[in-house]
Amino acid sequence: MDARRSGPPEHLVRHAFWKYPLIAVAVLGAIVALAAMLGSPNWPRDQIATVANQDPGGAVLAFTQELDGTASSWGNTDETGKTPDELFVAGPVHAFAPLLGTTATSAVARFEAASADQRQAWAGAYDKALMTITPQASGAMGAMETTASPDAMKLGSLTGDFGPVPALTQAALRLARGGYLDMYLMDQMPGHSEHLATIWLYDEPQMLDTAISEGLTDDQWGMVKERGFPVGPWYLILPAIVHVLLPGGEDGLGFTLWNLALAVVFLFGVPLLPGLRSLPQRLGLYRLVYRYAIPGRRYRVVRSSEPVHGTHGGGLVGLGEAME
Repeated sequence: MDARRSGPPEHLVRHAFWKYPLIAVAVLGAIVALAAMLGSPNWPRDQIATVANQDPGGAVLAFTQELDGTASSWGNTDETGKTPDELFVAGPVHAFAPLLGTTATSAVARFEAASADQRQAWAGAYDKALMTITPQASGAMGAMETTASPDAMKLGSLTGDFGPVPALTQAALRLARGGYLDMYLMDQMPGHSEHLATIWLYDEPQMLDTAISEGLTDDQWGMVKERGFPVGPWYLILPAIVHVLLPGGEDGLGFTLWNLALAVVFLFGVPLLPGLRSLPQRLGLYRLVYRYAIPGRRYRVVRSSEPVHGTHGGGLVGLGEAME
């Protein structure tokens, strides 16, 4: 009896469950290969203390630029709720002033008592002076210029109207090298213990250079590339494409609207649009796990008194077995 007359033809399929583990292994291999070629650098996570001890001149430059408003962390003020000069320099020095001595105490008091213009003038003058003891940048890295670090051994030779900024940055450097700045920032945002430290690391010149070369900055692929995680948060691939490639995606409103548009496509377009919803079938993806019955082959109909054969091992679903 022809099984095509006994029930819907879509029921006549032969499953190949033995292929499932093979498909899983193939997908895992593809992920490993993509991670090796396109993934993040699998390095240990950097801490402020480690970086400050390895590159004290770069840490001083970062603190100075946080004071004069030129550091990249000034773009995160809405997110953190504090300006970088307060968050990374004046705040921690003020909190640890009793442990740092009278010089740090008077420096932070003088800085906090000054006007915003005066603070910027002091820090800006010190920033320019630091450039005089900074080696020439080695060249372009990616689309941006690399930023060298000042020579820490020459910091004491700088002269100018810097106000309390040199003493303030030296106090912040002591906190950073001793690990106290990491502790302070964790206390500021306990739910995201490493977030503020990461923001500071992007201010440090050598860390910024590394981020640029590895595609980790916000305008590159920072959403899906993290140091220490070779695969990265793969579930953010589509939002990262929106943020980096689509017009207006770097803006908060544009980012939200683009992601809503993509959500509409996946929720309604994929299952409802005739051409789009049939694409997996047209590509023959179903052949990875099952086959339709061969046209013209005869089948033995399963009687109600006979047990229905399962699908394991390539059996026919529900209607019977192929007859040779």
